[in-house]
Amino acid sequence: MPKTILVTGSSRGIGKAIAQLAHKQGYKVIVHGKTDSWALNKTQQELPGSIKTFFDVSNKEETHKAISLLLKEVGVIDVLVNNSGVATNPTNNNVDEIDDDKALEEYKVNLLGTIHCVQAVLPGMLKNGNGSVVNIASLKGIPNLATMSFPTYAASKAGVISITKSLAKVYSPQGVRFNVVCPGYVETDISKQWSEESWKRVNSGILLGRIAQPSEIAPLVMFLASDEAAYITGSEFLIDGGYSIKGK
Repeated sequence: MPKTILVTGSSRGIGKAIAQLAHKQGYKVIVHGKTDSWALNKTQQELPGSIKTFFDVSNKEETHKAISLLLKEVGVIDVLVNNSGVATNPTNNNVDEIDDDKALEEYKVNLLGTIHCVQAVLPGMLKNGNGSVVNIASLKGIPNLATMSFPTYAASKAGVISITKSLAKVYSPQGVRFNVVCPGYVETDISKQWSEESWKRVNSGILLGRIAQPSEIAPLVMFLASDEAAYITGSEFLIDGGYSIKGK
């Protein structure tokens, strides 16, 4: 029987690439979006046999209710990939530009959203004595790589790294593994809006000379999700094309 995987935020970008690879590898895939969007429906249609769900991960009650209904349909979720995230609070390297409401949105989606989804799937994993959770953080969440361009986003992703390790300490002895992937710059809807100057600056700071494609992040995530990574838990994995050792 194929394993079931829930990938949050999988209507586009990194999440969609993970869902596509999981489907190719034979998983029963649950694709997710905040709303029942055109992009979410398109992703489901592209992955025959996949299941669609939509809920706001920042809303605990809504998340738990939606995942409870999913569990009634599929029995158990073997793998959870917490990919949903927002970066809404940019600054011009000026602390006075930090907006409280935008910061709270980032914390609620990026950190609390991760926790809400874990809360909903964990009991089933513990009952089976087996499960894998892969959280998606960011290069910016690693303390020495944080910047003031998105300071509260960086803080929220640092929280994701920390909570991953905390959960691993408690639940890995019971058979549920927790790991976190920290992508560097990836071509997504956000990067497509960059200026030519921004593209040049970022690419020049990466050893490989370019930002990643979402499809280049997915294999690492799926490896960590798999039984091949059965001895890996509580670890963070940076995938940044060498930015961290050259970065500008």
